[in-house]
Amino acid sequence: MFGNNNQEREDNNTSFVSNQQYVNNTPFMLMRLDTAPLLNDIKNFLSSKEIQVYQDENGDWNEKLIQVGLPIANDEGIMRICNIVKMRINKDVVQGNLKEEHYWDFIARARKEITDALINKCYDWEVHDSNLDMIINEICALIEGYLTRPINNKEREGYGTQVQAKENTIIHQPRGGIAGLTEGMGRS
Repeated sequence: MFGNNNQEREDNNTSFVSNQQYVNNTPFMLMRLDTAPLLNDIKNFLSSKEIQVYQDENGDWNEKLIQVGLPIANDEGIMRICNIVKMRINKDVVQGNLKEEHYWDFIARARKEITDALINKCYDWEVHDSNLDMIINEICALIEGYLTRPINNKEREGYGTQVQAKENTIIHQPRGGIAGLTEGMGRS
């Protein structure tokens, strides 16, 4: 009388969207793993620049980088500091699996290495002594926050959670009008 389940699914045009498309979705993974925005924030911080958003004469929104003060490091210093940070904040590290005690060891070691590098090179990099603590603290705060992601494998588990949230069952509605109202009637 009502037909079998396979026929009903076919009649309702039910389709399932696979999780795999999100796992293999390059933009999705790049968004999760891309560290370039963080590194650009550090470059802007060290060079005393900020992004200004403005609307041009055509009404289009644009961004431009403007100088808002004196740089707190020279070009070489900015590059070297960013390279030091890249060794700790990158797609490979964040996909690791850190136990909490290893996380704190990693953070302590990173703070020491960044501090040593800045103190040893501050004059070559034109970093004023009064800026050392600020640079170390800001960069280490960023690293600490970023590296909470791999504690107890939470980053990779997060992929599964994100993917699961994206899984959908799409049920196509019957056609509109009389055909939609009568669809399925009179079938045996």
